[in-house]
Amino acid sequence: MKQFFLKTIGISLLLFTSSCLPLPQVYINPDIAPAQYRMPPESVKHTYMTLEGYPEPSTPEIYNKAYYLRYYALGDKPGTVLVLMPGIFGGATSVDILARQLVAAIPNLEVWAIDRRANALEDRSAMLESLRKHDPGLAKAFYLENTNQAQGFRPVDPEKVMFMAEWGLEVHLYDLHEVIKKAHTQASRVILGGHSLGGSMVNYYAAFEFPDGPGFTFIDGLLLIDGVLGRTGGFDREPQGLNLGPIELIPGIESLNEHRGSPYLTIGLTPEFQARREAMALLAHLDPKGLSEAFKFPVTNRAAVGIQNDEQYVASTAFSSSLGEATGATFAGNITAVFLGGVEGVYNQTVSGLAAGYDYVDWIQGDPLDEHSNFSEVVKAWSTLESNRTEWYFPIRLFLEIGQYNVRLENTPGFIPNSLVTTPTLAVGAGRGLVTSLERFSAYGNARIGSAFSSYIIPDFTHLDIVQAQENPLVAFVQRWLEQL
Repeated sequence: MKQFFLKTIGISLLLFTSSCLPLPQVYINPDIAPAQYRMPPESVKHTYMTLEGYPEPSTPEIYNKAYYLRYYALGDKPGTVLVLMPGIFGGATSVDILARQLVAAIPNLEVWAIDRRANALEDRSAMLESLRKHDPGLAKAFYLENTNQAQGFRPVDPEKVMFMAEWGLEVHLYDLHEVIKKAHTQASRVILGGHSLGGSMVNYYAAFEFPDGPGFTFIDGLLLIDGVLGRTGGFDREPQGLNLGPIELIPGIESLNEHRGSPYLTIGLTPEFQARREAMALLAHLDPKGLSEAFKFPVTNRAAVGIQNDEQYVASTAFSSSLGEATGATFAGNITAVFLGGVEGVYNQTVSGLAAGYDYVDWIQGDPLDEHSNFSEVVKAWSTLESNRTEWYFPIRLFLEIGQYNVRLENTPGFIPNSLVTTPTLAVGAGRGLVTSLERFSAYGNARIGSAFSSYIIPDFTHLDIVQAQENPLVAFVQRWLEQL
């Protein structure tokens, strides 16, 4: 009896002390081979498509359309269509590089990249003429030198597009629904994916109650790319605008309902700003060594774009790319990056001038292992004859409504609860982007308890690298996932 008692005490002490000791945490990276391409991604074909969209009553018929850029391989019979919704301020070619890679790697897959209806408002005439004639000077004069002048780019008068005040979440979901239904006529399997804010939009689509059934019944899988409800939408916030004292900088829902204020964003990332960025990218593509006027010191066109978009030099690493580095430059600190990015921002710099012995600041691509995105491919895809990387006129109503609902969508008119959405889901975040840890998928994942939900984080990728990296693990992730669906 005494021996039994001592043995019991010993076991209890062992269990107690082991529970107090730090147990090891095992980490394992996904073991997945790089994607193998059947053809060069740049050889993938593409065609711009237009469908009848949601007939919003106050909108001229010409703008009640749904648009997508179709990527496909000649000779393939599509078995799967992946419809991709871009992020905030994103046009169809914001996912151009990823779309080409996916089609090149996965047999019988088509990718349809969405252009939201606001893209139809853009005056890209000089951009297209420059591309056709291979003359960057046309775009430079129109968008950079003569903005808001008679011979240059002028944004659409907000008063003439007040119908945009009605372009909220529902309108965009109905436009997307038309594309999804069209995809079903072409393939037996339809996957819906979204990047950034597009990830939230596709989450909303899955739970939206259309007259012919909830959205998730029309799709066979959900792909979330560094975006998800609870992180890039679904914040349970009142749809209020932004005021500076008595001045309304961004209208709220009440103002939009009364058609007061601009229906698209006119502060910050304005149409002028977006047009300028696109023109600069076109110059970097067509005349990379030409000198830019974007800085007070001489820089090449490619360096001007690199400095304004690379992770090392921007204010926020999350909304940047790993593109290379400036050469022939002097550098200073970047206090804004520290303020916005914390510890990581300490490593950011600003290009402050021209280094001694150099005629201009230039740009080099760098090692693909360190610089995930290929600079030349990024600027080439930024502006094409079919579409572009950005959305110049972003509807304020969509911006407000993306954030107003609770992630669970319980007792929300127009939606079923997310607990009823059963679509298999692959969620992939970027280690230096917006969804930097698996925890940031948890709000939406917890609202979908019981569903097949796989999530991963790609280390060191920024928010834009994940859709444009030259050696992108996301391609292999998607291929493996589709094989197992």
